[in-house]
Amino acid sequence: MQPLTDASIDLLIIGTGAYIRPLAPKTRTYLQELGVRVEVLDTRNAASQFNLLATERGVAEVAAALVPIGFADQR
Repeated sequence: MQPLTDASIDLLIIGTGAYIRPLAPKTRTYLQELGVRVEVLDTRNAASQFNLLATERGVAEVAAALVPIGFADQR
């Protein structure tokens, strides 16, 4: 796995599980400072969006971070 700071991705698609959850403002700001656009979706739509864009643009420009549907935080 490559650190995000070394990556040349243009877009990071984040899947937040069964429902869309907001990204922390500090995280969004950090990613924007790196020049990475961020799209937050539920995981099902995030996976579909990633597959579509990776096919069109190539996997070198698009990345996804996907939380499994049904994941429960055990804090």
